[in-house]
Amino acid sequence: MSPVRFLFYICLLICAQGAELPVRFETRDGGLRVQAILATDEAGKLPSGLLTQEQGEKVLTLSLLDEPAKTPGPSILGKYERTGNTLTFTPRFPFDYGTTYRASLRRAGGETVLDYETPILAAKAPPRLLKIYPSASVLPANQLRFYLYFDRPMRGGKELFEHLSLQDEKGGEIDAPWLDDEIWDEKNNCLILYIHPGRIKRGIELREQSGPVLYEGRSYSLVVRGKWTDLGGNPIGNDQVKKFSTTKEDHSRVELSDWRLGSPPAATHDALTLTLDKIVDYRSLLNRLNVTTDTGQDMEGRIEVGLDEKIWRFVPILPWQAARYRLEVSPELEDVAGNTPLRAFDTDLVAPGTPAQSLRIEFTPR
Repeated sequence: MSPVRFLFYICLLICAQGAELPVRFETRDGGLRVQAILATDEAGKLPSGLLTQEQGEKVLTLSLLDEPAKTPGPSILGKYERTGNTLTFTPRFPFDYGTTYRASLRRAGGETVLDYETPILAAKAPPRLLKIYPSASVLPANQLRFYLYFDRPMRGGKELFEHLSLQDEKGGEIDAPWLDDEIWDEKNNCLILYIHPGRIKRGIELREQSGPVLYEGRSYSLVVRGKWTDLGGNPIGNDQVKKFSTTKEDHSRVELSDWRLGSPPAATHDALTLTLDKIVDYRSLLNRLNVTTDTGQDMEGRIEVGLDEKIWRFVPILPWQAARYRLEVSPELEDVAGNTPLRAFDTDLVAPGTPAQSLRIEFTPR
């Protein structure tokens, strides 16, 4: 057992015997978090309930230790909450296994530091890359983002982008294509990967100097390296590749008049079907379309996304009535180039404005 691990178990033993440490790691809901016990006067200086990152970091920080120097890195982002004299920090993303973290509590009497080394889990089945969106094989040259869905949380950090490669048709790697922001969804198993917007928008200095990432009429490969591991250190194994080709850039807003709505029969659970004129962002299709009654009450049901993200279906829980319904479209819905129903992602400020369009489609099952 390592000295750090030994220290941690000694801490747990002391806690079990009734001694209260000022800072400790604990397991909650399958994940680790940090708790600090504050003096009454110290706790009173903090708001009750949720704190901002800045407020919390003045008292308690959690950092990843750099091996082998054991120097702490930047403070990890997460949620701070004070309940009575207890300050709790829950990291935004799960702890990586086989790494060491340092909790630092700053009090009037000085700083208390506690290190915790997460165990290395036994090897298990390799993580799987379940799906890459857009799923279409032909995309506009100003394609904005990809979604990489895995079957479990993956190891993040600064080395994440070393496991991702965008290659041209000759296998050459395209230089600096990504916006280097690590963005995961709320379940921590979908990486939202942006092509750098500065190389998409026309007239931006970065595009003028480096050129666009993708060019019209060419073929590309998005490569996910097999060395990328999950939080337990298990690698994917083989490189995963998405091949696609490009058409001309799309600089037009999403036009609802170009959509075709298939109204279902009344007294059935048949799907309401929407056929789109171009590829719409996958997560927009999941979250930016809403079916309501004529009085505005939300309909409950299941959403299905069809071929190439150009088909959307809504299957209701209750059967359709012979009454009026609405399909409400969020102004934040985007196509794969970032265009919305309000405006194009790359808007020409000199060109005449486009007339507003209704974001509501009405239909009546028959």
